[in-house]
Amino acid sequence: MPEIAMGALSQNGTVLLARRSSMRKVHPDRWSLPGGHIEEGEDAETAMCPELMEEIGVMPELWQFAGRFGSEDSPETSVTFHVYHVDKWRGRPRLIGDEHTEFRWFTAAEIEKEAELALPQLTEMLANLAMRETGTPA
Repeated sequence: MPEIAMGALSQNGTVLLARRSSMRKVHPDRWSLPGGHIEEGEDAETAMCPELMEEIGVMPELWQFAGRFGSEDSPETSVTFHVYHVDKWRGRPRLIGDEHTEFRWFTAAEIEKEAELALPQLTEMLANLAMRETGTPA
């Protein structure tokens, strides 16, 4: 079963989401976290750092495991997602290549009401991360 490592960058009560390109086969034009496939012999945490550098040009410096979940697809196409909360990084997020068309910092309320997430399982996890940043009870 394929596995994906993702980084949730947060600052000032917001979480950075990336809009997937309309050319993507899976979840085009939906908001998601930057990240990528975990290669054979890699663990999720090790994979997350180079994937964020490759996709958005930042190198995580301080992070913690936020959660893991499986996709809601059929068993033969299901994927396991590993999410890391990144609260310190080097570099400035920028668009690289054609995987994403834009970035946006979302508050907890915006995540719950506005963001058309590629993975609905992210909604509560990301809203909680954003609220933790502001000290608002999750």
